[in-house]
Amino acid sequence: MRRRSLLAAACTALLPAHSHARPPELDVAASNADLFARLRAPGAPLRDWQWIVVHHTAAEWATLEGIDRYHRKRFGDPLGAEYHFVINNGKKRAAGLVEAARWRYQEPAAHLFKPENAPASIAICLIGNFEERPLPAAMLDALVDLTAALMRECSIPGERVSTHRVVDDKLTQCPGKHFPRAEYLRRIGAGA
Repeated sequence: MRRRSLLAAACTALLPAHSHARPPELDVAASNADLFARLRAPGAPLRDWQWIVVHHTAAEWATLEGIDRYHRKRFGDPLGAEYHFVINNGKKRAAGLVEAARWRYQEPAAHLFKPENAPASIAICLIGNFEERPLPAAMLDALVDLTAALMRECSIPGERVSTHRVVDDKLTQCPGKHFPRAEYLRRIGAGA
């Protein structure tokens, strides 16, 4: 038994030091600030966006990669995710972490039943089911920050910021009954 302990200790000593350490925590605020600073330079030329529409996945354990795979397969779209941004809920990635999806391509997303109600719209998707539970504060804060940055960078007025349910005339519950719409609109200066 002593020999096994010595062998294990010797092998452990030979491993690089970083393999013992946990990876550093992601600085969500810094990551989001970096993304927001690059909104005007997504890679492709910036489109003339007119609206911002908020969605939810209605699935707690979604990831951008999973959404991307599903939308490629379901809709046959080679660009994948039909959202421009996703905001994570803390289940698989840090709560409030914003990730650019379709934004990098500057292509429209098929995210509405009635696209004529919000033409040239930026789709933001909250990961989680807010029909079942309240939106975490970190996600609302990130949504407010992202929306404000997009409004500023794309010259989108507050009256052109909405939710999937409102834009599609109640054909869906998205982004869920627990989504704090009035608070969100108040915080971005759009009123209710």
